[in-house]
Amino acid sequence: MLKNIFRPVLLTLLFLIAAHSFGAIADSTRSKKDSTKFKKDSTIVSFFYNDFEKFGNLNLHPLDTAITGYQNYDPMSKQSPFYATQGNIGQASRNLLIYPFLTNAGFDYGIHSFDPYLFQNDSVKYYKVFKTYTELRYEQGPLKETFFQAEFSRNIYRTLNLGFDFRVMNAPGAYLRQRSNLINFVATLQYFTKDKRYGIIANFLLNRIINSENGGIRYDSIFTQNLETNRQIYAINLDQAQNRVRENGFFMKHYLNLSRHPKNSNDTSFQSHKHFEFGKLVYTFQYDRQVFNYIDNDARSSGFYTNFFRDSTLTYDSITVTRIVNELSWSNPSYRPDKKFRLLQIEAHFKQQYIEVSDISKNPTVAGKDSSTRHYFIQYIPSAAISFHPYSSLFLTGQGDYVLGDYNGGDLSLRVQLSQTLGNPAVKNGGTISLKGNYALQKPGWFYQQFLGNNFKWDTALQRQSLVSACFEYAFRNILTAGINISRIDHYVYLDSTIRPSQYNKEFGYLYAYIHTNLDIGRIRFAGLFAYQTIQGANILRLPAFMGNLGVYYTQPLFHRGAILQPGLSFNYNTSYYADNYMPALRTYYLQHNQEVGNYIYMNVFINIKIQRARFFAEYSHFNASLMGRTYFTVPNYPMQDAGFHFGISWRFHD
Repeated sequence: MLKNIFRPVLLTLLFLIAAHSFGAIADSTRSKKDSTKFKKDSTIVSFFYNDFEKFGNLNLHPLDTAITGYQNYDPMSKQSPFYATQGNIGQASRNLLIYPFLTNAGFDYGIHSFDPYLFQNDSVKYYKVFKTYTELRYEQGPLKETFFQAEFSRNIYRTLNLGFDFRVMNAPGAYLRQRSNLINFVATLQYFTKDKRYGIIANFLLNRIINSENGGIRYDSIFTQNLETNRQIYAINLDQAQNRVRENGFFMKHYLNLSRHPKNSNDTSFQSHKHFEFGKLVYTFQYDRQVFNYIDNDARSSGFYTNFFRDSTLTYDSITVTRIVNELSWSNPSYRPDKKFRLLQIEAHFKQQYIEVSDISKNPTVAGKDSSTRHYFIQYIPSAAISFHPYSSLFLTGQGDYVLGDYNGGDLSLRVQLSQTLGNPAVKNGGTISLKGNYALQKPGWFYQQFLGNNFKWDTALQRQSLVSACFEYAFRNILTAGINISRIDHYVYLDSTIRPSQYNKEFGYLYAYIHTNLDIGRIRFAGLFAYQTIQGANILRLPAFMGNLGVYYTQPLFHRGAILQPGLSFNYNTSYYADNYMPALRTYYLQHNQEVGNYIYMNVFINIKIQRARFFAEYSHFNASLMGRTYFTVPNYPMQDAGFHFGISWRFHD
C-alpha cells in the first residue's frame, strides 16, 4: 500500500522540480524582454476544460477562492448532495437524482458507483496562469481519516504550460473492513501558438482505489438499539473481501483554426480586409484502460453468496475494459471577445472507437481452471449540433448522435433547448425561461448484458431502453433556478431482488421538480437544493420522494477585509423509501423489499476562515447523531458515520 502511495508522490515531486527548473530559465529570459511592459496581476488564475471546439477563444473560468461551501471537501458531495453510500468517504455510491438518465453515445460498461472519486477527462482542468500556481490542501476527519491534494501549474516557456493535480484519501472507517484508500493523479500539458491559430492539450491520468468490503453489519438491531457503542466489535458479513479499481489513460486534443483572426483589437491590418470564416478543425485521441478486481479470500464461510461457479473457497474476479478513441470534428465558433455565439453555429463530429472487454474468474487452487470471456467492439458515431441565436435574448440549440457498429449499433439520442431571457441579457433582467426536450434509444450497459464471475454470471439479450422527456426551467441570475421535468421511460433495465438483470417491458413515468437557490439576506446566505420526484406506473425504480439540502452561512469580514469569518449550519434530509441494497462483488445496487431507510435529518455545524491566500475550516458533522435515534442509513445494513470532528486547510502560492 505504501508503495502505491509513494510512487505518484515521487512522480509529483520530480515533476515539480523539473517544472521549476525549466520555468526559472524561461522566467529569466522573459524578464529581460518584458522589463518595460505593463505588469499584470500575477495572482490571477483561470482554467478551461477540453471543450474548446465550442468556442473561438478559450472559455476561461475563474479559480474559486471563496470560502462558502469550503467545508465540503468530499469529492462526492461537490457533485451532488444526494447520494446513497456505505457510510465512509471513498466507498461506492448511488446518485439519487437520476435526471436526465441519458448516457454518452456509444459503448458503456455500466458500472459507475466509483465515478465520483475518479479523475475523468471531461473534468480535468487546464490552468492559465501568469506565474507559477500551487495550491496545497489537507483535511483530517475522525478515525484517522485523511485527505491531501496538490494542484500545480507553470508556464515552462511562453505558451507551453505543464501542470498536475494529485489527490490521496485514506479512511479506515468506523466498522471492521471499511477502509477506503484512493489515489488520483493527472499531469497536463498545453501549448498554443502566439496567434492562437493552433493549440494542443494533453493529459496522463491515473486512478487507484483499494477498498475493503464488509458486506454491511450483520445485525442492524445492535446499532439501532445502541446495544454496543464500540463499532469495531460489530459482526460483519464479509471478513476478507476487497474491491480494487485501477485506471490509466492518455488524452490528446488539438485544433487548427482554418482562417486567420485578429491578434488583438488593434490589429488594423486584419480589420481593413474582408475575410471568409472556414471554421475550426479538431482532432482527439484517447486511450484508457480500466481494471476492476473483486477478491474474497474467505468466500464460503461468510454465507454471503448463494452461488459458487468456479471456486467454493475464494473469489477472484477481474474485469478489464480497454478503449481507444479517435474523433475528428469541425465547427464554426464565434471569436468575439465576449464569447457570445454567432447567429448560426454548427458542429459536426465523427468518432471511431475500439473497445475490448475481458471477464476473468480465476481459480487459484487449480491451475488452468480459470474461466474467461473476451469481446471486441468497433463503433462509429456521427453526431452534430446546431445553435441559433437570432437576437441577444433568444437561444435555440439542438444536438443528436447515432451509433453504427457492434452492440450499440442503432442507438440514437436527440436534445433540444430553447431559452428566452426576459429583458436585456447584458443588464438587469427578469431571468431566463428554458424549455428542454430529450429523446434517447440506448442499449443498457454491457455489464447487464453479460457478466462472468465466481458468484454471479449471466448472458442475457436485452432490448434498448427508451426515454422521452420534457423540462421547463426558470433561472434568475445566480439566485434561483427552478424547474419541472416529466419523463417517460420504457424497457428499463435493473438488478432485481435476486441480484440478476431484469427488464421492465412496460413504460412508466418519472416526475422531477427542483429548486436551487443562493439567496443573500444581509450577511446571511441560504444555499439550498430541494427536489421532489415520483415514479408513476412501476415499482422497480426506488427513489425518495423528497430530498433537501440547505446550508446557512453568516459572513463577517475582519481587519479591514484582510480576513473573513464564516460560521454556519448545514442540513440534509430525504423521506423514507425502500433503498437499493449493495452487492460488493458486483460494485452496484439491487432491489430489496425488507428495509426502509430515510426520514432522518443530518445536521452539521462548521466555521470557515479565510486569511489572504489561506483557507481553514473546522466542522462537527452529524452533531445530532445521539439526539434523534440511531436510524441513519442510506443503504440497508450500512450505518452512516456517527458525530465527528473534521478540520482542514488550503494555501495558494504564486511563485
